Amino acid sequence: MVTSQQPYPFDDAWKASVDRSSFEWMAYCESASLVKRYIRTRLRDGKDAAVAEFEDTCELYGKNGAQGAARVARIREHFQLIWANEREAMKVKVLEEDALPKAA
Repeated sequence: MVTSQQPYPFDDAWKASVDRSSFEWMAYCESASLVKRYIRTRLRDGKDAAVAEFEDTCELYGKNGAQGAARVARIREHFQLIWANEREAMKVKVLEEDALPKAA
């Protein structure tokens, strides 16, 4: 496996400085949310179910023509970056969130 020499684009400095209403932030949040959903599904139902759910989501988003295809490409790229760099921290967050009592 070849590892990229590029710095992680979504590091703490970026998160501290990015405009929270920008497209870049929203795109990051969308992919981060999908990573958390993947982790949650993987823990509950296994890797195959998590992969299938992610692929179903990408297929659904991809149905919106060229714009959908671009969105899916971006999601896949960001997902891989986030997975490689933040998955352990996100897994901790998922486990914490799932341990919290649910509001009525």
